[in-house]
Amino acid sequence: MSDTDDFDLFGDVSAAEQAEHDKLQAQRRNQAPVDRSPLDYQRRRYLQSHHVPPTELGFETLRNRHPLNFGQIFSAPERQQILDSVSAYVEHQGWTTQRHGAFPTRDIPTNVLSIAHTITSRLEQTLFPRLHEHTGIDIKYWTFRDIFIVGYHEAHQRSLNMHSDGSLASLTLLLNEPCEFDGGGTFFEKFALRIEQVPGDAWIHDGRLDHSGVAITRGKRLVLVAFIDTIGGYTDILRS
Repeated sequence: MSDTDDFDLFGDVSAAEQAEHDKLQAQRRNQAPVDRSPLDYQRRRYLQSHHVPPTELGFETLRNRHPLNFGQIFSAPERQQILDSVSAYVEHQGWTTQRHGAFPTRDIPTNVLSIAHTITSRLEQTLFPRLHEHTGIDIKYWTFRDIFIVGYHEAHQRSLNMHSDGSLASLTLLLNEPCEFDGGGTFFEKFALRIEQVPGDAWIHDGRLDHSGVAITRGKRLVLVAFIDTIGGYTDILRS
């Protein structure tokens, strides 16, 4: 895969998703390889940034590099508010299990929650400026392609196999307390790195990095996940 190819959610795709991907690539091959907007220039520069020294770029790129901890986003009371909203929804509607193609998770999208606006607003205000610092892509171009909460459980989904995401950047944020489960964490194959998160901390990584959800052996582990990408410009027109 080249530095400028687009990619799909969760790396490996279904037959229908692959057909749509092939159609997109055919469209792109018929277009002149030029930048069509400031966003396209910034996006292309970021996707190739791991080949360029940071001193020349002017920023430490997130591309193909070690995951970064952006620090606390939600306090303990705020996380509890999110968890209460999840519990209230799941009690009546249950979890979804088929939203993500080849690597389905036991999850619910945050847009069904009563606290959805608060979650999205906080993530935008906190993450987008930091993403600009580590990608060189202007704040105004960032958006969320999906925000959801994964519910790992000893009696249901314990883990998630190795995969990559279909976004420029991805967020993982532990919501509940570590005393409520054993095991867990996120493993990044490239760095042989297992991250065991502090609740409320926002870990951001390049969406193309292969990673897995490490199995829990007891209890439940609830994680807020976001796929973060750009909107607008020539690359987004091709997605439509």
